[in-house]
Amino acid sequence: MRLGAFFGALSICALGAPEVGQADVLTITAKGTIASSCSVGVQQAFGVANFNAAGSAGAQALVNCNTGFRINVTSANGAAKTANVTSNGFTNSLPYSVKLDLPLDDNSTVSATCASSALVSGQSSCALSPANGTGLSSGGKTAINKIAALTATWTLPAQPLVAGSYSDTLTVSIASVP
Repeated sequence: MRLGAFFGALSICALGAPEVGQADVLTITAKGTIASSCSVGVQQAFGVANFNAAGSAGAQALVNCNTGFRINVTSANGAAKTANVTSNGFTNSLPYSVKLDLPLDDNSTVSATCASSALVSGQSSCALSPANGTGLSSGGKTAINKIAALTATWTLPAQPLVAGSYSDTLTVSIASVP
């Protein structure tokens, strides 16, 4: 019985075959969707800085965005600070600036530099400011496996710094933009 079904199917296929000299065309349409995706991760953290002199420190972040995006940066303190109490004529706050450079897939680069005070929550005065709705924009361009360079630069304030351990926390946020 199985053999009979096989020959019956074979004969049906043979009946549907094109005649000699005729072409048979099969069109297959494939459809799918790739969701927009953006991520940022630490590639290299800032090292320990020497705040006894003017200087700079660098960090790197790995960026992956398959669509246009914006970047914002938030500073926890608005400056590198110590919890130590200041004495007359001293300060416990060291303002700095942050520069972010990010190469894009089309070989262009987006870049912005902001004062640490402009990176406090609620601020919008700089491209990287956390409340700046457009942020540092990629202009609709993508960045797959690109390394963003962050550079913090400082000069010594007019008042000397009080002894202590200074720190600030920078949070880099990235969001896809339609």
